[in-house]
Amino acid sequence: MGYLNQLYVILYFISGIAVFSFFNSDSPKTKDKNLIFIMVSLGANLCTIPVALFIGVMATDSPYSTVLDFWGGFLFIQGIPLLLLLVALIWWFIQKVKGKIDT
Repeated sequence: MGYLNQLYVILYFISGIAVFSFFNSDSPKTKDKNLIFIMVSLGANLCTIPVALFIGVMATDSPYSTVLDFWGGFLFIQGIPLLLLLVALIWWFIQKVKGKIDT
């Protein structure tokens, strides 16, 4: 029973961080640094982690499944939010470089 309580604590922790990052994306400090897109994509990423872990674990239910089946199920759900976060980071770095060139 203690193991299940640890899992729920981790799930609530991840959910809390996701909600915090969504609300934090509207702060003036985040707007000044152009981090809104990164914070929203990070929040979406954190919201999909529990579902992706569940699908990954269900993909390894068969006794003949391997670790690759877990990663296939995990990335099936987590792929789009990870790509969104990657695009946000690349866009932020490009904007940062353009800002340094102008000044």
